Amino acid sequence: MTTYTATRSINGDTDAYFAYIADPENLPQYFPHMVSAHSQPDGTVETTAHVDTDRDGEEETVTSDARFDADFAAREIRWSAPGPHDYSGSLRLDDDTAHLTIDTTEDIPGIQQALDDALAAIAENLEKKG
Repeated sequence: MTTYTATRSINGDTDAYFAYIADPENLPQYFPHMVSAHSQPDGTVETTAHVDTDRDGEEETVTSDARFDADFAAREIRWSAPGPHDYSGSLRLDDDTAHLTIDTTEDIPGIQQALDDALAAIAENLEKKG
């Protein structure tokens, strides 16, 4: 299992920050390659992304169902997606820091930059709303 992590200082209302990231409909606004995310009646989230799954240099459209659990008391979101790479992750907020972690069985080129970009996009989107 490979673990990737990213952290970023956050300024402003932590509760508003968490409410934004806890809404799965906002996922495409800050996760690179994700184009849609919709809550399903069974508690999962259907996501669609454009990713180069076979590493041939061309992106394919991939749709899957993922678990997405928001714990408002702990200010933590956990998710997991079934499949061959055992993909899961979490996003946790402290009073002044966001911590993003991805676990996968595959070494994914560019994922560290994607995590850093996701945290930057969340901060930028919240500043615009501010």
